[in-house]
Amino acid sequence: MTPNRLVRLLAVVLLVHRSTCARDPPTVEIPGQGMVMGTFMKMFRTQRVVAYLGIPYAQAPINEKRFTPPVVDNLPAWEGTKNASAFGPQCWPSPRETHRRHNQLFLELIQAGAVDEGEKQYDEDCLFLNIYVPDSTMPTEGYSVLVWFPTGDFDGDTPFMLNPFQMVFKQKLIVITVQYRLGIFGFLTTMDGEAPGNFGLMDQSAALLWIKRNVKLFNGNEASVTLVGHGTGGVCVGLHLTSGEWTEEMFHKAIIMSGSVLLDSMVKMPSYYGPALDEIATAFGCFRKPTSSLVDCLRRVGGQILAENSPVVDWGPVVDSGLSNITTPFIPELPMMLVHQGKLRKVPLLIGHTDMEEGLELAMGDMLEHGIGAEMFETLLGDAVMMDLSQVEFNDTVCGGNMESVLEAVHYQYKPYPATTDPMILRRRYIEFATERKYVAPTIELAMHMSQQAETYVYRFDIKPRTEAAVKDIPDWMGVPHNFELIFLWGLPYWLALADQMQWDSADKRVADIVMTLWANFAKYTNPTQVGVYIKWDQFTMDEPGVLIIDRSFNMSDHTTMSFSAVKFWNHYYPNVISFAAQCCNATYAADGAPAMFSSSLVEYFFQT
Repeated sequence: MTPNRLVRLLAVVLLVHRSTCARDPPTVEIPGQGMVMGTFMKMFRTQRVVAYLGIPYAQAPINEKRFTPPVVDNLPAWEGTKNASAFGPQCWPSPRETHRRHNQLFLELIQAGAVDEGEKQYDEDCLFLNIYVPDSTMPTEGYSVLVWFPTGDFDGDTPFMLNPFQMVFKQKLIVITVQYRLGIFGFLTTMDGEAPGNFGLMDQSAALLWIKRNVKLFNGNEASVTLVGHGTGGVCVGLHLTSGEWTEEMFHKAIIMSGSVLLDSMVKMPSYYGPALDEIATAFGCFRKPTSSLVDCLRRVGGQILAENSPVVDWGPVVDSGLSNITTPFIPELPMMLVHQGKLRKVPLLIGHTDMEEGLELAMGDMLEHGIGAEMFETLLGDAVMMDLSQVEFNDTVCGGNMESVLEAVHYQYKPYPATTDPMILRRRYIEFATERKYVAPTIELAMHMSQQAETYVYRFDIKPRTEAAVKDIPDWMGVPHNFELIFLWGLPYWLALADQMQWDSADKRVADIVMTLWANFAKYTNPTQVGVYIKWDQFTMDEPGVLIIDRSFNMSDHTTMSFSAVKFWNHYYPNVISFAAQCCNATYAADGAPAMFSSSLVEYFFQT
């Protein structure tokens, strides 16, 4: 270990440590499980919270319980007092050759200042939660509760372990982090009742049930539970909004950050995984059919072997209606259908995204550093359209002209006018295209529906840290990439040591204080600006769809800062164009041999915006 590394580690140990205090850590008796003793976590001598780590909320999903819903009866119990001062093992991730760029850079930032606690421990017995409680006088009704579903991917790509100390200490609420099954363990589906899938989501529901039953023992208010998720964690929160009886009366508010349940790619039909089952059966020498034999065979494979040798498959949520006659479907239809049918939990919602979510992925290393040419611009847009068309069912009739018609609609919306070959302008338009397509439009769509039944607040995060070391690998031209708003939500400027003993800019600490206050206010009072901040954040409504732009000014959006024409394009016009293209390809040609043209109602769209 280099001297600089050693000094940095010692500095972090002195800054953030679990300390032995004058009084003993508190204990809590959990009915049916046993006594747990918390541990004090301390910063700067005077700041302290209590943590209860590695608490099991369901039976271990091993052996015959692998690929089944979590069992919440007869929970793991112990004799005497359990020392809850260490995290439980993490759930096995799926194999992945490379991390997404935004995940890799954020992971490097976190690891640069982390205490070296040795190699991570993984195990199939991983259904644990961690509870962080203020060490202060409890409010009469108990502390409000934030339940955090981490960012990353459903296959386990970098589920960051972020320290909630500052949120708990400064905002005086409880934060609970939840581990759930990932990859093949959490989302294998055999497309029938043998393994319907969505077990990781069911794990989350089991954790929420445990919290509902027990959080009062930790001075929590069981009537004030807010789900918070980022990335795929945000997708999970969106799925809990539509999950029916799986989470009935288990949470009361929702915060969705940088993740959209309304993207088609987030939830798949079971048949999508048919080829994956063939690969898995071959990889482990199992019979592919009947599926009962396949599942029995996979249950005999060791957990580590299964995790490390499974074929690379993007396991995730599936529509599970009709797959099992034992369990209620978690996702009975595609989320877009459920949302349009009004099958949503009527709870207040805070939702938003950053201004350049996919910036680091789209930058393709330094390929976009000097902008992009007109040919590449059209190629990138064309690739996205082809991907969308590939998800639509066509018959054998080839309507090549329809691809051009869909692409022309996208060009109309995003090609600069007047025409230009300026590579910087084209780069900006491409980033806008990708961000509005994947994040802005689905965020606003969900907000539109939720706002009709509960208070809804929408934000866009435009602030990059001023601390150079925190953004050293983010190009100057880029806005805020995926993950980097978490720096402020979890108060990293207060606790994360930087490389080479660099210090956080005080402006970043001020922004962190504001963001933590806004999110905590929402959890406690529904109104994000209730106390502690002087910011105007109007509710989002159908008539007044305002968005808070979180920059150095914290102002509500106007026509110069928010493109609602793009929202209308992606949420209303574009799906109609895709649908029309599919219908045309599946229709017979007219007698004169000419395919039908776009309906007048679709063409009129452009004359109405």
